[in-house]
Amino acid sequence: MTVRLPRTSGPRRPERNGGTIIALFVMLGMGGGLLALVSMVMPQAAGLLAVILGFAAFIALHYFTWGRWLINMSRQQADSDDTQRETSWDQDNWQPPRWPDDTGRHE
Repeated sequence: MTVRLPRTSGPRRPERNGGTIIALFVMLGMGGGLLALVSMVMPQAAGLLAVILGFAAFIALHYFTWGRWLINMSRQQADSDDTQRETSWDQDNWQPPRWPDDTGRHE
C-alpha cells in the first residue's frame, strides 16, 4: 500500500483568522465594562487595576526588549557559524581528525 501525500504548490501563507481577533476585542470590551461597573461600587478597584496594568506593562517591556536582543544575538551567531562552516571546508586538503594519542598507525 502506497501512501500519497497531498501536493503543495510552493510554501503556504498562514491564514488570517479575523474571528479570533474580533472575539478578543469583544472579550476585552466586556471585561472593561465589568471593571467599570465594579469601580462604581468599589472605587479601590481602579487603583488595583492601575497596579496590575503597571506590572503587566513592565513585564511586556522586558519580554519584548530581551526577546528582540536575544533574537538578534542568535541570528548573528548563526550567521557567523554558517560563514565559518563555508570557509573551513576545503575538500582537496581534507584529512580525518586525529586523536591526541593517535600515532597514525592502524592495525
